[in-house]
Amino acid sequence: MDPRVVTTLKLAAWAFVALLLFGYGSKHYKKHARKEALVSEMRTAISDASFYRSLEAKDAHATFLKTIAMMDEAKALGLEPSAYLDLVFRHDPDAKGASLSADYEDYPARERIARETLLRGYQHAQQFSLLRKPENRELLTGGELPEGDPVAVISNIIDPAVSPGMEKIVPNLELRPKKAVGTAPTDLEVAAAKTLAEDLRAANVIEYEAEKRITDHYLKNAAGKKDAAPGEATAEEP
Repeated sequence: MDPRVVTTLKLAAWAFVALLLFGYGSKHYKKHARKEALVSEMRTAISDASFYRSLEAKDAHATFLKTIAMMDEAKALGLEPSAYLDLVFRHDPDAKGASLSADYEDYPARERIARETLLRGYQHAQQFSLLRKPENRELLTGGELPEGDPVAVISNIIDPAVSPGMEKIVPNLELRPKKAVGTAPTDLEVAAAKTLAEDLRAANVIEYEAEKRITDHYLKNAAGKKDAAPGEATAEEP
């Protein structure tokens, strides 16, 4: 074979390999860059301005749904929820002796609240099948709630009627079945409301008086359920 032809084929082969490596490297770089962007976006989303002090309830709802979309995209890029949040909160999972899940209770109050909110929102979105379609992530990013199975709504853990303004705090939001709206809170929901009030007080989001008012309300609620006769409807607030 003509040496010039051999040389041309070798150059073509090397060019093809180089092209493949460039494509792989470019794809890897874009994936890495998007992961870093998602970490930065989540840090912004959980800032005080948007996470604890939204101007309107609709703004809190939009932030809540957007964080679910970010959790889902991070998972699609290979970042498990806990690993993603470790990056968001600047924890090093490879540090010697690191055991982040075991030390959960040792996290600063606001980080603990944020982690609980984000993980709960993402897990509930999965349970309501809100993430089954690619286009649903776009809806969530835009602050819209996709149709789930069963149908889900954004509800409040602590009733805003007990503590006005709670509807504007993202950690007070969660997804619930639409049919459950307006029913008396369950024992688990009462416990969740009391725990959240305690955590918000520890994080200096609400004052002691607000925590006590919330706790007293739900203690009364629980007591009313216990005192009700079998089959008798209680008059607690939802």
